[in-house]
Amino acid sequence: MKEGTMKRTILVLFLLTSITLVAQSKEFYPGAQYDPSSPTLEAVIGHDWGAEITSPADIERYILALAEKSSVIQASSFGTSWEGRKLSYLTISSEQNLGRLEQIQEGIQQLARGELSSGEVDRLIEQLPCVVLLAYGIHGNEISSPEAAMLTAYHLAAAQADELRDAILKNCVVIIDPLQNPDGRNRFVSYFEQTRG
Repeated sequence: MKEGTMKRTILVLFLLTSITLVAQSKEFYPGAQYDPSSPTLEAVIGHDWGAEITSPADIERYILALAEKSSVIQASSFGTSWEGRKLSYLTISSEQNLGRLEQIQEGIQQLARGELSSGEVDRLIEQLPCVVLLAYGIHGNEISSPEAAMLTAYHLAAAQADELRDAILKNCVVIIDPLQNPDGRNRFVSYFEQTRG
């Protein structure tokens, strides 16, 4: 299988796996083993995955803690919301890919400009990893999607002996925006906490 075809196949498998990972049991990814040095949501925030609705401030706290302990995650900020909350994202890939992000970005920009010969295009496609953007939580009352973002990031950071995860890190740069609308989520979480009991 050609490497470009393999990258596309891995991308499709990743997306399909992300959609179907929610199992009837509490287990996120059946049979997965996780690096105990990678912080869980419960260790950082105090509740398990899906047990509570995580506030925007706690989502930020968790993704920064996860990135701090991981060699395959970089946390970045790209601005602030209307109400002044930080807008952050995670870049997740192999250490080798993270070390050449500028080169990857330049290659993608060259492809986008459309000025290359077909041979140069083929060469770049073979050399570049896929870039996948997973953006969660555009509506404030979408309570599960930012939780899924944190769990997906945790799995990509901490899963051990997982061939699919390893292939994703080698062949993809995964960008996770865990919370596109922190203001709306904060409003919903505040309302929920006021009326829950």
